[in-house]
Amino acid sequence: MRRGRVAAFVAAALYAGAVLVYGSTMPDVNDYSGMVAGARAVLAGESPYNAETWPTAWERFGTQHPDTNVYGYPAWVALALLPLAPLPIPVGTLLFTAGTLGLAVLAARALARNANAPPVPSVLLAIATWPAYLVFAQGQWAYLLFALAVAAYLDLVARRDGRAGLWWSLAVLIKPQLFVLGSVALVSWLVRARRWRAIGTAAAVVVVVVAASAVALPGWWTPWLAAVATRRIARSTQQPTFAGLAGDVAGDLWPIAWGVLVAALAIAILWAARRVPERGGVIAFAGFLSLSVGGALYSWSYDQYLCLACGIVALGIAADSSVRTRLAFALATFLLFAPLATLLWLSAFARYHDTGSGLVPVLAILLLVAAVAMRVRSAAAPRR
Repeated sequence: MRRGRVAAFVAAALYAGAVLVYGSTMPDVNDYSGMVAGARAVLAGESPYNAETWPTAWERFGTQHPDTNVYGYPAWVALALLPLAPLPIPVGTLLFTAGTLGLAVLAARALARNANAPPVPSVLLAIATWPAYLVFAQGQWAYLLFALAVAAYLDLVARRDGRAGLWWSLAVLIKPQLFVLGSVALVSWLVRARRWRAIGTAAAVVVVVVAASAVALPGWWTPWLAAVATRRIARSTQQPTFAGLAGDVAGDLWPIAWGVLVAALAIAILWAARRVPERGGVIAFAGFLSLSVGGALYSWSYDQYLCLACGIVALGIAADSSVRTRLAFALATFLLFAPLATLLWLSAFARYHDTGSGLVPVLAILLLVAAVAMRVRSAAAPRR
């Protein structure tokens, strides 16, 4: 156990070093520079939601060229990044990426412990797979979102509902579109379990943050909703999501295909959670987290980093099986999140849109369900 922990942290340290070296070659082009641009505008006394000044603000701030007429994130994101705004983009990128990567590694290790999964493969999933590469290459949020999601789940298991509500609300505030279906499932469970404190804490944090942002940057909602939210939703069938897959298959009838796929996968997750009740909580957590990411109407391949939870839990479900079965699931997990995910992403260049990567969360959920089915079949087999 101790050697596994040491190996995991050595691997994480080496990977963090690679992030530092790689990040130094990407000064002004990644998403982090676009995220911190809003904070730089606030420090400069400009409104990041002014459609007259924002399209050229990147030239003054040395940040990413925006794809919308106003800042692409809610106002609280710009305010939260104010401490990093004065730093040179390379330095800020490294601090943000390496710091959130460290949190993700700790979260992967903690989730592995809860799911009885082997620690080293679990940490390797978190640091040496295609979604992991995309997150640090783009300077995106997914490391932090993964850590927040795992922290919320573990605190719910420990009945620290107030703290769980805090982590949940922070994840939703950073990227609300990724957690719509997951939040519906979580609220349904919390209401059924009468655990009102988690809901109350999450709601209170959201209200305070939204109100504070409205005071700090008055009137930001209207231009943001008009220029950003509507544009994002309009691109749903071009995304690496269930909506993108549904658009490829059903064309204009994609909402029906999307609903059928979401419902089918939700039923499969619930079946898996009920078939192994002693692991039901972690199965539902990983499954609905991937369902929420894949079912979002706007997300990208780097957001699929959160689907790694399915891989870790699948390894844990298979951990009590034969050596051959454990190796088979380990191989399948790494094939999914490394070469297959890479090939699906590369297919976008030939097809001019990345809907093929929408298969990743589908396959992640099916991998988890397959691990449960294998365990159930093994338990039902006659002993000789």
